[in-house]
Amino acid sequence: MKKVFLGFILMSMMGCSKVLDIQPLDMIAETAVFSDKNLIEANLLSLYNRTKFQELGNQENFNMGLLAGPGGEYRAFGDWQDPYIASIKIYDNTGSGLLDYWAYTAIRQLNEFIGGVNSSKFEQAYKDQKISEARFLRGFIYFQMVKRFGGVPIITKVQSLNDPKEELYPARNKEAEVYDFIGKEMDEIAALLPTSYTSNDYSRPTRFAAFALKSRALLYAGSIAKFGTVALNGIIGIPAADAEKYFTASLDASKKIMDNSSFSLYNKLPNDPTKNFTQLFTDENNNPEIIFGVKWDPKLNKGHSWDALCTPAGFTSGWNSNFNVFLEFADLFDYQDGRSGVINRSRLNNNTLWDIDSLFGLRDPRFKASMFYPEQIWQGKKVFFHSSTIYRNASGQRVTSTSETFMIPNSVSPQFPDGFYAKAPNRNTQKTGLHVRKRCDEALTPAVSLQSGTDFIVFRLGEVLLNYAEAAFYLNRNADALTAINQIRQRAKMPVRTILTEAQLRQERQVELAFEEHRYWDIRRWRIAEATLNGRRLQGLNYVYDFDAKKYIITLKNAEGATRVFQPRHYYLPLGIGRIADNPSLVENPGY
Repeated sequence: MKKVFLGFILMSMMGCSKVLDIQPLDMIAETAVFSDKNLIEANLLSLYNRTKFQELGNQENFNMGLLAGPGGEYRAFGDWQDPYIASIKIYDNTGSGLLDYWAYTAIRQLNEFIGGVNSSKFEQAYKDQKISEARFLRGFIYFQMVKRFGGVPIITKVQSLNDPKEELYPARNKEAEVYDFIGKEMDEIAALLPTSYTSNDYSRPTRFAAFALKSRALLYAGSIAKFGTVALNGIIGIPAADAEKYFTASLDASKKIMDNSSFSLYNKLPNDPTKNFTQLFTDENNNPEIIFGVKWDPKLNKGHSWDALCTPAGFTSGWNSNFNVFLEFADLFDYQDGRSGVINRSRLNNNTLWDIDSLFGLRDPRFKASMFYPEQIWQGKKVFFHSSTIYRNASGQRVTSTSETFMIPNSVSPQFPDGFYAKAPNRNTQKTGLHVRKRCDEALTPAVSLQSGTDFIVFRLGEVLLNYAEAAFYLNRNADALTAINQIRQRAKMPVRTILTEAQLRQERQVELAFEEHRYWDIRRWRIAEATLNGRRLQGLNYVYDFDAKKYIITLKNAEGATRVFQPRHYYLPLGIGRIADNPSLVENPGY
C-alpha cells in the first residue's frame, strides 16, 4: 500500500478514536488521504511549504540573501555565511552547491497528489481546483530548475519500479521543451483557477498567478533565445528564431493581468513616493499590487529573520546590519532630476567634502526606500555609518577619534539630539556603508518581536509591467514598452522617459525589483553576468565625519575578500557527477 507523507495532521482527525486505531502521524494510507478533504488540504499545504518560492535556510535565515550575493547586489556581513560563499564559489563537476535545486522528490509528491485527487470521489470542480494548484507548484518548480540547469527531465506521472528503463532513467528534455511545458500548463490551469479568493488570499494561485508565472518564464525563454547559444542538441539554449514566439507569449500573459481592474500599482501615499514604495512591501491589507505571495505569521510559529538581519546596528541586538549593498549596485539609482546616479570615483578622496543629503537624499525615492544610508531616519533616530570623526578639541586643534563610545563635546543639538559619537556602531562601518532596507517593517522593534511576519511577494504588478515592457521592446513595440516603463517611473515620481534604450530598460528593472531575487537570474538570461561580475572585486564606501563642516570625507574600499569568477560555463549550473552516476541517461552541462 502506498503511503503519503504529511508534515502534520489536523488534530480534528484524532477526535474520539482509540489510540491503537490511529495510524502513525507521519504516514497515512493514500486511500485515506484522498478520501478526506481535510487530509487533502493538509497534504497540499505541505506541498506549498516544500516549494522554493524564496530562498531560506542557513543560520538565522542568512539565505534570505542568498541570490543577491551572486547577483552583485549586496554581500552578507560574514565571509562564512552562505550568501558570501555563493558569490565567490567556482563551480565544478561536483555540483552546484548552495545554488542547487534538483527537486524531483517534490515533483514525485506533486504527481502523487495530482493522481490521488484525480481518482478521488469528490466533485469535479473541487478536483480541478486542487489539481490546478498542484500543477502551479509543479510548474514553478520546473521553472526553478530550468533557469539553473537548462533542460531537465519532464516527469508528470508517478514512476514505478516496473516502468521501462527509459522512464526510470529519463533523459534531459530540451530547454525549450521545459519552457513550453510551463507555458502550456499555466494556460490550462488558468482556465480552471478562480480570479480571486475570499479574504484576498494571495497565498494560493489564481488565474492571474498562472499568467504571472507564464509571463516571467517565457520572458526568460525569449532572452535565452535572443542572447544565448544552443548546445547539446538543444538541452541547453533555445534557437534564436524562437525568440519572437516567446516574447509574444510573455507579453500576452502580462497583458491579461494588466487589463484586469483588480490589480493596480500600489499608490496609497502618492505624495510621498519613498514611504509609498516602502509600504508596498509591508502593507498586507488589500494591497492591489500583489498577485501571489508567501504568507508569514510569527503568531502561528511561522516567522522569519529579515528585519533582525537588516535593521542597522544601534536599533536592535543580535544579527543586524547583515546585508551590505555594493556601491556598483547603488550607482544604478539615478537622481530625481534625471542625473546619473554613478558616483565620480575621482572625487572619492581625502580632500573632498560631501553633503550626504545631496549625495543620497536626492536620489530616486526607491533608493531611499530600499537602502539605509548615513543620517537616514529610522524609528525616529538617525542611522550612522562613519568610521571616525574629525573635530576640534578644547584647545582648538583638529583631531580624529575612532572611539565608538566617545561623544563629541557639545554635540547635543537639534541635529543630534542624543549627541554625536565619534564612530558609528561597529557593524555599520565594516563592509560597504550602505545596507538593505527594502521589506523592513519600521514598526517592528525588539520590544515587539524578534521574528518578522512580513509576507514575501512572489509576483506583483510592478514586475509584470517590466516583463511586458521588455517583451514589447524586443518585439519593436517601443511605444508600448515606454508606456509600461513610465507607469513604474511615475509612481516613483521619477522623470518619464521619451525614448527607451536597452540599458535604460534593464536599469529600470534592477532598480524597481532590487533585492527581490531577480537580478542574479536577469544578468544570466541577458548573458551579461560575465561582463558584470567576472574579474571584479566589488566595492563599498568608508565615511569620515567632519564635525565642523557637518559633511563627510568618503573614500572607496574593497567590499570583498576575493576576485569574482564568472565564466561562460556558469550561465548553467552543473548537475554533478553524483546525479549522472545515479542516472546514466543524464548528460553534464558543457565546461564541467
